[in-house]
Amino acid sequence: MAPSAEQISMTWKVSTGLGYDDNTYQSPRSPYIDYAASAVSVYPQAKSGFFVPYEAKLDLAKNREFNSRLLGSASLDGKFYPESGLSEANTFNAEISGGSEYVLSGERKSLDKIYVGALLEKHENVYVDHESGSSKTTTMTGADFEGRNSYTSIGVAAKYKRRAGDIDYIISGQYILNDYQDPGVISQLDHSYFALDVEANIPINPNSALNLSYDHTVRNYSSRHARDALGAEITANPMLAYTYNGFGAEWSKLVSPEWLLFLDYDHTRRADNFERYDESRENRYGVRLSYQQGRFKTRLALHHWERDYPNGFAFDVAGQGAKTYRGNILNLRAELEQPNNSALWTELNYKAQNTTDLRYEYVRFLIMAGISWTL
Repeated sequence: MAPSAEQISMTWKVSTGLGYDDNTYQSPRSPYIDYAASAVSVYPQAKSGFFVPYEAKLDLAKNREFNSRLLGSASLDGKFYPESGLSEANTFNAEISGGSEYVLSGERKSLDKIYVGALLEKHENVYVDHESGSSKTTTMTGADFEGRNSYTSIGVAAKYKRRAGDIDYIISGQYILNDYQDPGVISQLDHSYFALDVEANIPINPNSALNLSYDHTVRNYSSRHARDALGAEITANPMLAYTYNGFGAEWSKLVSPEWLLFLDYDHTRRADNFERYDESRENRYGVRLSYQQGRFKTRLALHHWERDYPNGFAFDVAGQGAKTYRGNILNLRAELEQPNNSALWTELNYKAQNTTDLRYEYVRFLIMAGISWTL
C-alpha cells in the first residue's frame, strides 16, 4: 500500500548537563619563546571552570508521492561557561536544512535514492589569546578581533545512495558560501567551500565489513592572501586557495552480540596552490569499541594523528625548524536508558597536542554528565 501523502514523521532529541574543563582556552603547557612576536618570553596560565553542554535536534519527513518525500532538520549545540572570566569560551552552532528525497525507478528502486536540498548554518567559535583567555587584539593598535572565527553559511547539498549486490555506495556533494565576521584590522576569512565524497561499504562476512572513502575539497578565500615561501602573508600574494584530497578505511567487526570493534585509518593531503608553504600531510589512525547490553551502552575511541608541513616553519618564521603536529584523542561515553524516553549519560574527553610551534602545544581534559530525551 502506498504511504499517505499527508503522513509526517518526526523525531527529536534534547540533551544537557554539567561539565568541567581544565584548559578552557587550550593554553600551552609550559613557558616558551614566541619567535613570531620578536622572540618574547611567554608564561601561559591555563584557565579552568565549569560549563553547560547542550544539544537539540529535530528531524521531519513528509511523504509527497509514492517515490518521493520532503526531509527537514534543525539542530543546535554548544557550550555555555557561566563564570565571567570564561565567557569568551562560549560556543554556539545552529543548522537548518531541507530538501527532497527521490526513490529512483528500477527493479531495486527501494535501495537507490537521491537527495537534493539546501542548508543554512551559524557558528560562534572561540578566537582568543591562548595564554590569557582575553580577546584577540592587534599588536600595534590593540584593536579587538575576537569574532574572526564566527560565521554563517548558506549552500546546497546532494547525496546519491545505491546498492549493487551487497555493496552500498554513497556519492555526496556540497557547495557552501561561508561569511565570516569582519575583524576590520586583519584579513577576513570569507571563502567558498566545495566538497565531493565517495563511499563504499563492503561486507566481508556476516560479522565484519570494510568501509572505503575518498573526499575532494576546495576552499577559495576572497580576502585572505596566501603565504609565500618564507611564511609571509602579504597583499602582494594571490588569494589563498586550499585543495584537500583524503582517503579513509574503516574495518568493523561484531565480536559478540554485545561488543562491536572498529579500526580506522585516514590520510589527507592539502595543497595551498601558490608557493606550497601551507601544504600538509596528515595521517590519523585509531580504534573504537562499543558495548551494549540491556539499558546500558558505552563506547570508547582512541586516535593518534600526525600532520607535517614539508615547507612550513615553526612559528611561521623563516629559519625556525620544520612545523609539525602530533596528537592523541581519547573519548569515553556511557549511557543508561531511563523511563519516558530519557537517558542518563556521562562523557570524558582528553586531547594532547605536541608541536614544534609551541604556541599550540597543550593538554586538555573535559568531563561531563547529564540527561537526554528522545522521541
